[in-house]
Amino acid sequence: MSRGKIVDQSKICSDIEALVKQNRKSGKRTGIFNKPIDEPIPTYEKAQVENIITGQNNSFIILGRDRPGTLKTGFGAKGATQSARIDLIAGLGSGFQNKDATFGPPCENTIINPNFALDGARIYMSQRADIDKYMGLMNTPRDSQPGSSAIGLKADAIRIHARQDVKIVSGRMRVEGVGRDGERLAHGGKNEVVGTISLIAGNYTNPHAQGPALQPMVKGDNLSQCIEEMFSIISELYAMIKANGDHISQLNTSTGAHIHTLAAPAPIPTIPSPTQLPFAGVLSVLDMVERASAEVMSRRIQSVAQRYIKLNDTDPEPYRNIRSKHVFTT
Repeated sequence: MSRGKIVDQSKICSDIEALVKQNRKSGKRTGIFNKPIDEPIPTYEKAQVENIITGQNNSFIILGRDRPGTLKTGFGAKGATQSARIDLIAGLGSGFQNKDATFGPPCENTIINPNFALDGARIYMSQRADIDKYMGLMNTPRDSQPGSSAIGLKADAIRIHARQDVKIVSGRMRVEGVGRDGERLAHGGKNEVVGTISLIAGNYTNPHAQGPALQPMVKGDNLSQCIEEMFSIISELYAMIKANGDHISQLNTSTGAHIHTLAAPAPIPTIPSPTQLPFAGVLSVLDMVERASAEVMSRRIQSVAQRYIKLNDTDPEPYRNIRSKHVFTT
């Protein structure tokens, strides 16, 4: 997947194009070792209420009111109060499509607005926003209501790396001295729900033939206990089947060897049935084979239970365990 040339000055405005080429040829303003370089940087359309810190290379810190895009968007466009915004943009219009069908930020002759779909990387903080709508995110079982405070992060790749622990928490903070109802929402409303944590790959949550795409995560300990109980039931069923097989084997032996007594002038025992006795012998051999197979199956049941369920640091194949020792969920 192409990320384009690392040096692209093709969209430099025509009035300085010759100067840029000359500087490049003479080794000036090449950007090497973080020295200055000429590159296309679009003009940001500034709202009257915004204060902007502008870098030399298409980076911005914008202090204003909620607006994810043009001046007509967001709660700032509605004249809302308590809608403060801090917007950090690296690469304004990074994915902008130019008239020649190429992509990249245009020069300063083009005035553009921030855009979650086109900006290179962005951290958006707002006191009042409809963040899922701004970022084009699919709905989840319980989304934040429009007008909630929000932070949105957008880039090709996002990494959160802690040298020790990472916590992703929803719901009220545990703190004293904030009243009977606990921590409230940003605008003073009661925070009466725990909230959800949704991990969505592909930004797709629509149902399909196999059921909903977005499903609850499994609790490892509960799943482990459930499977342990299922293995226990399977073992009990195995014992019942084995006992039943033993009884059938005994009945088969008895049936194959049974005789009848003739009521002649004196009782005369007969020989075992010439048809049943060979059949009983065949069944005895099959029974031995089935017993051996059942014993193998019993060992397999126990092996699977230990390999996938039990937390055992000495297990030669710990990667098979269905419970993570490092990732937890409520």
